[in-house]
Amino acid sequence: MSDTDKIVSAFFASPQSNRSEEVEDNDDDICDEFLKIIGDYNESLKNIKLPETVTHVYNPTIYARDTFEMYIRKYCSTKKKIMFFGMNPGPWGMSQTGVPFGEISSVRDWLGIEGCVGKPFEENSARPVTGFGCTRTEVSGKRFWGLFKKLCGFPEVFFETSLVYNYINQQWMNSKGCNITPADFKMSQMESLYNIGDLVFANVLRLYGVETVVAIGRFCLVRAQKAISQYILLKNVKVIYLPHPSPRVVNNNDWEERAISCLRNNNLLQYYCNEELPVLQQKT
Repeated sequence: MSDTDKIVSAFFASPQSNRSEEVEDNDDDICDEFLKIIGDYNESLKNIKLPETVTHVYNPTIYARDTFEMYIRKYCSTKKKIMFFGMNPGPWGMSQTGVPFGEISSVRDWLGIEGCVGKPFEENSARPVTGFGCTRTEVSGKRFWGLFKKLCGFPEVFFETSLVYNYINQQWMNSKGCNITPADFKMSQMESLYNIGDLVFANVLRLYGVETVVAIGRFCLVRAQKAISQYILLKNVKVIYLPHPSPRVVNNNDWEERAISCLRNNNLLQYYCNEELPVLQQKT
């Protein structure tokens, strides 16, 4: 059996399965199935040959398993209409906390998640993992979760309809500790990884019953569109584009306003409205 075959869950392997109805009966089943999908994904990633410029690989779904699983079991135990779809962990965010876009203060103080974080298999001295003791701030995560804190007030409002999922579980670096993303490579260099990642992404969409994917950045837009086009069961899933909150993106100081406009224009803002914050919603 190939690695790709291993990842195909019952959702695609058995169209007549009653698994989706069973999941709705027990919230823990969704978490367990998701964690199994991620575990199988991690096993398959071991067989992927990355370009030589990638000298260090961090996978926080493994060494930060406790807080990653805490995030899943606390907030991702039910069906979700909307997925915010990111690329991979950031060095000062998920790589430290195990939570997507996991800027430390946002994760600890708003999401209410904190715990022990281990060490990657081979740590780069220029990019140490210190968990919640990290003093660096990930701007992307601070902007992302900061927006929904303003809109929702409470994280439960966001997660009633939504989850955040990363396409790849790994952060890549060169020998000097510089961050490298999948978008930095040619398609031919990443094809084997994309074949697996697209399928895993599709399985997660099916598991949670996602109706709309908010692709954060151009890379995720392309991957979401290509993955969804492969499966007839996902043909009705809508994909929309949201600019990435990274400060590396040119002219991105008004990201919050652009994000609110995106949500409003796609009829998604209604899911995050906090009645106590009408001014924020009307400004943009």
